Amino acid sequence: MKTTLIMSHPYFEDSRVNRALFEAAKGVPDVSVRHLEAIYGSDTRAFDVKAEQDLLIGADRIVFQFPMFWFSVPPMLKAYMDEVLRGKFINDNGNSKLDGKELQIAISIGAQESEYSKKGSVKFTLGEILLPLQLGAYYCGMTFNRIFAAGGALGATEADIKAHVQRYVKLLKNELEEDEYQI
Repeated sequence: MKTTLIMSHPYFEDSRVNRALFEAAKGVPDVSVRHLEAIYGSDTRAFDVKAEQDLLIGADRIVFQFPMFWFSVPPMLKAYMDEVLRGKFINDNGNSKLDGKELQIAISIGAQESEYSKKGSVKFTLGEILLPLQLGAYYCGMTFNRIFAAGGALGATEADIKAHVQRYVKLLKNELEEDEYQI
């Protein structure tokens, strides 16, 4: 399965979890990786829309990797979706150029995954919080895969990061078992 991974992290140099996940993804066969801020800086209008659309068309699976930002995606990823996933690319007489592709969300969260529940401190699940991404996937004719979460990012030990990386590589290789998602 050909995978295009789009990563957005405005503070990548300070990241431990996302950086480790991103670096590991570079070594997975059939996965091409892109870091939006490294390519375009913080200019939310600088995207080479045609080139980005061509990359998405060529993929079977699209992965959006990012840290949770105020219960949403970082600014560059939001701008990417606004600029790249628009107009006739998505809705040309009811046809989408992404029809039949998979959308995979890979998110890091500061708290443990258990906090994202009705009984946890956040009071909402990741699925509820990220519902707009699921709706966007369906609007584009895509399959929305189960969310991959790397929880406890703020206090992650090296062992925690290693475990997240191992799970992520398995996900990218389509080898992750149902009970390994952790949410």
